[in-house]
Amino acid sequence: MPAALASLPIIRPITDLRTQLNDVCAQATSTQEPVVLTKNGSASYVLLDHDAYDAISRSTREYLALREAEIEEKYRPEALSAEESDARMREVFAFLGENHA
Repeated sequence: MPAALASLPIIRPITDLRTQLNDVCAQATSTQEPVVLTKNGSASYVLLDHDAYDAISRSTREYLALREAEIEEKYRPEALSAEESDARMREVFAFLGENHA
């Protein structure tokens, strides 16, 4: 998303948790965006709705899995057939002195 279109973060003082907890939680739920809680003018905590957290976590896991696949493809471009894989495993087991058929 271009920087010009990115929304500004939701910033609230941490005291709002004590005085307006329901409002803070409702805001996090309705916007599905993190609410940055400040203490003495500095960001201290982030409150995030559970569904938004799940979506971010899922997206992160998917990104990491895709990135891992890209790295795997780059550094291990050859694919092994089942026969080649079995032969290599037999070599490993033979080296280790184990008998696996």
